[in-house]
Parts: sequence; C-alpha cells; structure tokens
Amino acid sequence: MKRGFIPATYHGALLATLYVLTFALSSLDGYLTLLCVETGLCREQNPFMRWALNVSPLFFLVVKNLAVGLFGAVLFIIGVRYQKRLVLLSFVFVFFCYLWVVMFHFYFWWA
Repeated sequence: MKRGFIPATYHGALLATLYVLTFALSSLDGYLTLLCVETGLCREQNPFMRWALNVSPLFFLVVKNLAVGLFGAVLFIIGVRYQKRLVLLSFVFVFFCYLWVVMFHFYFWWA
C-alpha cells in the first residue's frame, strides 16, 4: 500500500533506522561532551544541559537520552501513523545535525 511518497513498509523501516541511528549519535555526543568538559577543553553551550551537567554527569546523560528518546519516539509514531514526507525529512535533518556535532567533537578532540 502506498500512502506517502514511499511504500509504507519502507517508510516505517527507514524511520526506525533513523531513530536508532539518531539515538546512538546522541548518546555518543553526550559521552564525547562529558570527556571534553571534564578535560577542560570545552564547555556545554546549551544552558539547560549545562545545568544538568552541573547536577551530575550521570543526570546529564539520563536527561539527554530521555529527551532525544522521547522526542524521537513521538516523531517516529507520527511518522509511522501518517507517513508524511515532513516527518521523514525532519528525522533526516536531526540525524545529520547529530552527525555533524559528533564529527565536530572528533575534529576538536584530535585537532
């Protein structure tokens, strides 16, 4: 059955893949941020996450993973239910943003 611009079976699989990869990149970003902050090479720029980091590093990781996981799950459910191009493009955008941030971490770390 084709409701959107790609078949429904592929749409759900693509969304699931993007969800998992985005969550993995977000987790890696959190870990690399902790390493960078603990060594004193950088500081967290997001004020809310800076507050979470000041509470504790574990709290920072939990908040980061919960936020990305919950918002990603909502986006995934909307995407599977309605199969809209905008939802898929939003996931692709967020994925590439996290990919860029992780690449920036690696560049900053080893440059």
